[in-house]
This record gives sequence, structure tokens and C-alpha cells, in this order.
Amino acid sequence: MKSIKVLLAAISFFSTSVLFAQLAHPHFISLNAGSNIPFSEYGEIDSLSNAGANPGIYYSFEAGAYFSKLLGIGLNIGAFNNSIDDQGIIDQLKSDFRFRNSTFDVTSKSWTNGYIMVGPYFSFGSQRFIVDLKVLGGIINSERPFINIQSNDDQYEFNSAAVNGTSFGVNYGMHFRIQLKGKFALRINGEGMLTKQEFEEKITETLASGTLQAEKRQTVTREISVLNLGVGLIINL
Repeated sequence: MKSIKVLLAAISFFSTSVLFAQLAHPHFISLNAGSNIPFSEYGEIDSLSNAGANPGIYYSFEAGAYFSKLLGIGLNIGAFNNSIDDQGIIDQLKSDFRFRNSTFDVTSKSWTNGYIMVGPYFSFGSQRFIVDLKVLGGIINSERPFINIQSNDDQYEFNSAAVNGTSFGVNYGMHFRIQLKGKFALRINGEGMLTKQEFEEKITETLASGTLQAEKRQTVTREISVLNLGVGLIINL
């Protein structure tokens, strides 16, 4: 019984400190950057054209306007880039008995994803330290990169053109604001991005015999799921 009273007192104290110590309206704008970690099938290879993504970088502009001490609405505009796992492509090719002893050169560009997100923010804390929680929705445009594979031992060559896809996505996460001096604050970011894109593959392939195959076109879906970890510089408004 005593422990329950202590717990209730702690909750009451915390709630009171949030309501009276936090900024009246914690509006902000921020510039953010950091590392980007691929998850699920975005980091895996399911075909030569849909190669896996390596860890990359993200960068964003974010702003929030608050109706009260706790609740606001925000905008997040940014992008994240991930290079292709070239060695994974080679390993997949060598899993085929025909290419076991072959050597390959892989040329590729990076996955490029740009987004615009809007949605609610819930914030709590004090004058010096604020926690932001968010679940946003919006548009993500993704470019699945160009990939070229050439064999150094025979006439095999594979080309997959760069293609774009646009779909609805979700941005969710938590940020910690640490007040520095004046209106400036440091922000520590941890957020996820999730979308499912549809791409129309355009593939040409030259076989070891030198025969050029007809261009293949097929529609495939790709789940793009990442975790952004980084820092930002905030201006409190």
C-alpha cells in the first residue's frame, strides 16, 4: 500500500512539473542529420535488380507548431541515401553453378529516398529538457538505382535501369531536446521510416553465348524500412 502511495505521488509530481515547468508553447524548427540503418527486405537481396541497401545517411528539416504545452503539429522534409551491397550481388551470382568460378565487376548508384511528412507531436518535459513523440504520414519518393554487372571471364552482362516509385509512408519516433543557450537546443533523434514502393523493372541481359535477351519489364514491390539515428540543431520559437 505504501509503495502505491509513493508511485502515485511520483506521478503527480511529474505531471505537475510537466504542466508548470515546460515551455508554454514549445514551437521549434530544426536541421537534422545522421546515420540511416536499413531493415527487413530493404537491406536484403531478392533479385539482382532489387539489391540490398547498405547503411547510409539521412538529413532533414523539421518544424513544429503547438496548440498547448503538450500537443502540436509538425512538418518533416528530408531524404535518406543508401549505397548498393555490390558484394552481395556477386555472392548471389556465384551461388549459381554456372558462375561459381567467375569474377564480376558491379557498377551501381545509390538508393535515394525523399519524403514530406505531416502529423501530430506530443511533447513533455521542462525548460531545459523536452521529449518529443511523433507519428507522421505523407509521401515518400524512392529511386531504385541503376545496376550494371559484367563478367570478366565471358560475355555475360546484366543491366537494370533506375526507376522511381511514389507511395504513402509513415514516420514515427522520439526526439530529446537539450537546451543550450538562448533559443538554441541540441536534439538527439531516433525515428523510423516505413513505406512499400512499386517499381517497374526494366532489365536487359547478355548471356555467356553472346545472345542479347529481349528487355524484360515486370512490376515488383519493395518494402523500404529504415531507422534514422542522428542529431539536430533546434531554434525554439
